[in-house]
Amino acid sequence: MLLLHLSDIHFNSRDVEKPYDQNLGLRDDTIHDIKEMRKKIGRDVDAILISGDIAYHGQKSEYEFAWKWLTEELCPACGCDEKNMFVIPGNHDVDRKPAEAPMHEAARRHLRSVSKSKANAEIRRYVDNELSSTMLFSPIENFNRFASKVLCEVGFYRKQTGQNPYAKRDFELNDGSTLRIWGFNSVLVCDAEDDVNKMFVDPSAAEIVRREDGVTHLIMCHHPFNWLRNSAEFQGRIEEVAKIHLFGHEHTLRVDEHKKFTRIRAGALHPDRDEPNWQPGYNFIDVSVSGPPEKRKLDLKLWVRHLFGTRYISVPDGEGNDPWQLDHDLAPWTKPVPVAPPAVPQSPGSVIVEDAPVASPAISLRAVAIKILALREFDQREIITKLALHQDGDQRLLDYEFALAAVRRADERGELQKLSDAIDNHQGAKK
Repeated sequence: MLLLHLSDIHFNSRDVEKPYDQNLGLRDDTIHDIKEMRKKIGRDVDAILISGDIAYHGQKSEYEFAWKWLTEELCPACGCDEKNMFVIPGNHDVDRKPAEAPMHEAARRHLRSVSKSKANAEIRRYVDNELSSTMLFSPIENFNRFASKVLCEVGFYRKQTGQNPYAKRDFELNDGSTLRIWGFNSVLVCDAEDDVNKMFVDPSAAEIVRREDGVTHLIMCHHPFNWLRNSAEFQGRIEEVAKIHLFGHEHTLRVDEHKKFTRIRAGALHPDRDEPNWQPGYNFIDVSVSGPPEKRKLDLKLWVRHLFGTRYISVPDGEGNDPWQLDHDLAPWTKPVPVAPPAVPQSPGSVIVEDAPVASPAISLRAVAIKILALREFDQREIITKLALHQDGDQRLLDYEFALAAVRRADERGELQKLSDAIDNHQGAKK
């Protein structure tokens, strides 16, 4: 599958939809290059991965503009369905106003004072408690409203609503195996004092990525390991189990080749213009599996791009090759053979229908999430109540959490199409 990897877009409320937006031309250059690369590679993009810093100040208007640009310009340019975007938060996705509350300041000061050996245990105390966890996640509420459209919101773990402190998505690779993408949150503690060795990744990141037959892991985290105070367990687990590591934050285009894994920094699509060696960039990543089941290889092709003047150029590997070509050994795995249902015996003289109607493709969870979150909250609740997709306890959820809980319940009950139809009928009745 073909991935488009971006980071640090930094949509700024200062520039949003204004004629003097200093990055209008840059985004035009980017869209033009993506279209040209799509032609060169000869394939549409299967998924867009954004490793943080979509906004600049974590403001609602910045995410509204980001969604418009992503769905109306970027997705069409690379041929990717909007539901196949995958996003994680970065430090610029934090709204600093909620983080200025005294309880926030006290929590950050305390967590940064804890010894490294006890950091994960102390973070767990906070995130396992609903009140303190909600406090830690509240500065990225605007990000979560944006990310919820593609089911990438992160927050306090709620089994009944399917919410987790991380995002996860599975895609099928060419041999039928699974590429599992994990998105981890490294802005649990974030303020003007951010620096190397002062950030924290959610502790679940060091636990949940496990070896599974036929599963290749790709992880995304905004801050590289050296920024994370509790990186030791996370890095050890990821380097042992995950084959592809994607990071943002540091505005450099860099590919680190290792025997067991490949680590890629996206570069910044919109770096600050006063940065030394200002140079926007992004990556195309092709992921496939080759070889027989007993000797499988993960094959990676990387087209690393950066801006030179008003056009993008390639960044070749150390030997001058473009694209980069890397591979990693995979565990043996054979795709299970589906068991055919037993044939129904035909009675003498029965009619065999040759042209039975073909079932329409099942609608996806993300497609319904996008549709329902485009409605007003009043309309969302009216539909959800009518279909009895709410439960006791939902009333304490935020509006977008309430809607997503209903979408996930509809999926569990096999009523996703019914919910989708109800949304369409509701919209039709409003016209």
